[in-house]
Amino acid sequence: MNNFISFFLGPVDPPVFAGLAAVIFSGAFITSGFGVGGGVLMTPMVLLLLPPKFGIGLLGPIMLIISGTGVRQYWKQWDNHCLLIILPAMMAGIWSGTHLLSVISPDAVRRTVGILAVCFGVLQYLAIDRPKWKERLRPTPPQGVGLGFASGLASAMAHVGGIIFSFYLVPHSRTKEIFVGTTVFLFFTTGLLKVGSFVYYGILTYPILMLSLVLLPSLFLGSITGKWLNRHIPNKLFTRLICLFVALMGLRLITA
Repeated sequence: MNNFISFFLGPVDPPVFAGLAAVIFSGAFITSGFGVGGGVLMTPMVLLLLPPKFGIGLLGPIMLIISGTGVRQYWKQWDNHCLLIILPAMMAGIWSGTHLLSVISPDAVRRTVGILAVCFGVLQYLAIDRPKWKERLRPTPPQGVGLGFASGLASAMAHVGGIIFSFYLVPHSRTKEIFVGTTVFLFFTTGLLKVGSFVYYGILTYPILMLSLVLLPSLFLGSITGKWLNRHIPNKLFTRLICLFVALMGLRLITA
């Protein structure tokens, strides 16, 4: 196995490959189980194990396959109304974000998203047992369009867009399956756009694509395990965990 990887990327220590497999398992587990958090977890860890060019290139197809697996697992369990509100605006945000990369610092984007995520996570957690709070914190469709656009910007510039569109999906999703199904559908459709741009700019190359194929067993095992967890966790506990995840991811972005 190590010889196969070395053929494409040069010498790769077995511990590095084991670390990549563990990170991708964890990212797939979180994405299939909870919808958000997989990308935020994987990006810094993969960049610790591989050079930035290889790491960013590897994350493109890996995240696309993770979300594609999620779409298959949660087939037709997404919210079409939420998709119509978020997806077009998110695509526009990704397009705009690619043109702002040279103007706005990705670190500034991460920290801004982090502060918003902490506030959102704490408020939504407190609102779970407070119906009046929940209604007041529920974003309107026009606000959802704005969040979708902001999500696209953050996704293009810092790969943290999922946190922002969760601000709209958490209070609007009737079940945990609908939340995850809508999330992975958004990740998959926007991931196609990202991978296309990676190929165009030479970030995703044939060797990196081959490495992603070698890591597929870890990805599928993580997705299956995450789906099992989602099926067995109660809805209210799931919402609490999502709020905590978003807040903790926000703290991670602020301190990164």
